[in-house]
Parts: sequence; C-alpha cells; structure tokens
Amino acid sequence: MPSNKDLKRLVRERMAATGELYTQALTHILQEEPLRPLPSPWFLTGSRSDEYEIGLVEQSVVRLRLRAGVEHASGFGALMQSISARRHLGGRVRFAARMRAYEVSTWAGLWLRIDSRDEALALDNMQDRPLRGTADWTLMEIVLEVPEEATSLHFGALLTGPGAIDLTDLELHATDQEITTRESTLPEEPQNLTFQA
Repeated sequence: MPSNKDLKRLVRERMAATGELYTQALTHILQEEPLRPLPSPWFLTGSRSDEYEIGLVEQSVVRLRLRAGVEHASGFGALMQSISARRHLGGRVRFAARMRAYEVSTWAGLWLRIDSRDEALALDNMQDRPLRGTADWTLMEIVLEVPEEATSLHFGALLTGPGAIDLTDLELHATDQEITTRESTLPEEPQNLTFQA
C-alpha cells in the first residue's frame, strides 16, 4: 500500500484525470490494489461476506474492503479466526491490533466473541467505539472475561459498508488489564409508549 502521502497524490491524479470526487477516486484506487491470498487459519465471514474481500496488501498487513461494483452494502464482512478457550478459562483475554481506515462511511472495528457449547457468552464488536472515516494507524483493543463454561474464542475485525480497513500487529493473550466499563446511556424504563410529541 502506498504511504498516505503517495496515496493522496494518486487520488489527486485520478481526480484530475476522471473528474471524480475525492471519495470516489480513493475508492477506485483502494479497489484496484491487488490482494494476496489470506493465510490459514484466517478466513472471511460476515452477514454478507459475498459483498466484501480480504487479503494481504503487504507483509503482515491485511485489508478488508467492500468489493468493487457493490453499490450499497446490505451487511458486514469480517476477518475471523477461532481457538479453544481452555487456556483462558476463568481469566481475561485482551485482543488488540493496529488498524487504519480509508473512507469508512458506516463503521469498523475489532471483535471478540466467547462461546460455550450452546450460546455466545460475551461479545464486543466495538460498535460503541468504532473506527470511521479515514484514520491513520490506531491501536484498538478489547478485554473480556472468559467464563469457566466457555469452549471457544472467536476474533477478528469487521467492516460495515463502503471503505476499507487495514490491520497489523494482532495479538491475543491472557491479561490482568482491567475491563473498561461503559456506562449505559439507556433509560431504566420504557419511554413514550404512546408516541406523544
């Protein structure tokens, strides 16, 4: 992937040649860059994985982007890997990566889900603190408790809608780091059930 300075130059050149707006030119440049196959055990998943593509753009940097020709994404695409929860039972895990974003118009983030045999026990997909717009390399992280009944951990990154994200420096490990509690902004009781103005 070109550096930010080179990328901006390429976008300006395309804008001059085609008359496209900045976001249109950037989208075309990002979609034209070839992706190398993603190594196992990583894979592409999501509610509409057919609308997205993923692959390496440089050594240890993975890109997730909306496929060329998809006008309106109707779901999300996600990078994923799964492991056994056995080594982390009763503890905490931290999943972190550096991410950068290119014209992400909806949202993107890391995600970590902890499952038992029968259900999801915990999920954090960063929807309450997403990466949006265009952003240079940013450290993103999730810390979750792993209940004793957990059987598996599933983790990766997701993108909803247009744009692209790059990931590097991924790590998942046991941690003593405190979990950041987020105060709920939801009311305690139902509100305006009669739809009064």
